[in-house]
Amino acid sequence: MNPYYSMPPEQRATQHLVDQFNADERLWKKLEPKRRLRCKLRPRLSKKTLKMPDLAEFAEARPPQDCIGHPMKP
Repeated sequence: MNPYYSMPPEQRATQHLVDQFNADERLWKKLEPKRRLRCKLRPRLSKKTLKMPDLAEFAEARPPQDCIGHPMKP
């Protein structure tokens, strides 16, 4: 089933990417309390060092990307 049936075909792929971005942003904000706690527990670590576990946690919590979708035209 196509959730974007009311859109023109040219816009469907773009809307799909926007939906993926919004879902990723919601997940990033949902994981924010853990990031704050990590910063409080380890105040002497650099921002770059603190960012690595944040990104790993985000990648683990993120659902896998679908390999089936609309073909992208160059």
